[in-house]
Amino acid sequence: MKRTVAAILMVVVLSACASSKSSTSDGSTIGKGIDVETMRPPEAAQVVQEFQKAYGIPPIPPPETPVTSMAQVLEIIRGDRLPEYEAARRFAAGKQGAEALTLRGYLELSYAGALMTAAWILEHERRQDLTELRQLTSNRPLEASAEAAAADKSWAAQLQAKTADLRKVVRALRVLSDEPLVSGADLIKQAISQDPKSQLAYLANANYFRLRGNWLEYDRMMGYADEGAEDPPVRTYLRAMEAFERYVDPARCEMLLKQTIAKRPDFVRAQANLVLVNENIDEKYAELQALKQLSPNHLVVRLAGSMIEEEHQTSQELKNAL
Repeated sequence: MKRTVAAILMVVVLSACASSKSSTSDGSTIGKGIDVETMRPPEAAQVVQEFQKAYGIPPIPPPETPVTSMAQVLEIIRGDRLPEYEAARRFAAGKQGAEALTLRGYLELSYAGALMTAAWILEHERRQDLTELRQLTSNRPLEASAEAAAADKSWAAQLQAKTADLRKVVRALRVLSDEPLVSGADLIKQAISQDPKSQLAYLANANYFRLRGNWLEYDRMMGYADEGAEDPPVRTYLRAMEAFERYVDPARCEMLLKQTIAKRPDFVRAQANLVLVNENIDEKYAELQALKQLSPNHLVVRLAGSMIEEEHQTSQELKNAL
C-alpha cells in the first residue's frame, strides 16, 4: 500500500514538473523562465523592460522640471504626460483633504489606465500577427518555390516568437495595472468619506469600476455623480468610454469624446482614445496627427502610430490604383 501511494505521488510530482516546464517554454524571447499565468509584479516589470529593449521602445525620461504644486499635478493628468506621473505621485504623497485625495486617486487610476491601454494596443497587434502567421503556415505546395517556402518559414519563426513575446508583455502590463488600481480606489474611498457630496470623487470612483469592468457599481457611482450641478469633461469622457467598452458603440463613443475635447481641448487622453476607437482609417490617421500635435511622445503614438500610418499609406495606394 505504501509503495502504491509513493508511486502515485511520484507520478503527480513528475507531471507537475513537466507541466511547469512546458508552461515556461512558451517560445518567447523575453522574460525567460517567467510563467505567463503566475507572473508577479517584479517579474512583470522585468518583462516590460526586456520587451522595450528587444523591440526598440525605450522609456521616455521625465523632464528635469520638478513638480511643485497640485495644479501642476492636474496639468500632468490632463496632458496624459506619463513620464511625469512618478514625480507627480511623489509630490502629491501625503497631501490630505477630499480634493487632494481625489486628485491623487485620479493620478493612480490614470496610470493604471495607461498600462491597460498599452495592453489593449499590443493585444490588437498580436491578433494581427497571428492572422499573418496562419497565412504563412498554410500549405500551398503548387504556389511556392523552395526559396519562397524557406523565406516563409523564417518569417513564420519570427512571428511565432513575436506573438509569444506580445502575449507575455500584455499579461505583464495587466499585472502591473492592478496595484495603481487598488491604490487609486483606496484614495478615492477616503475622499468620499471626507466629502460625501464630492461629484469629482464619485466620478473617479466610477472610473475605477469602469476599469474593473464592474458596470453595476459604475452605474451606482455615476448616479451619485449625476446629482451634482456641474457637468465636468471627465463625466462626458466616462460616458464615451462606457459606450465603447460596455455597449460596443464606437460611433457614440467618438461623438462623446469630441464633446469632451470641445469642453476641454487639453484633455489628451480623450484625443488618444479618438485615435483608437475610430474605424475609418482616414479619420483615424487625422486623429493621430492631432494627437501628435498635442503630445508627440504619447503612448498611443509610440505603440500604434506606425501601424496606423502604414495602414493609411496602403489605403491611399489602393485608392489610387482602383
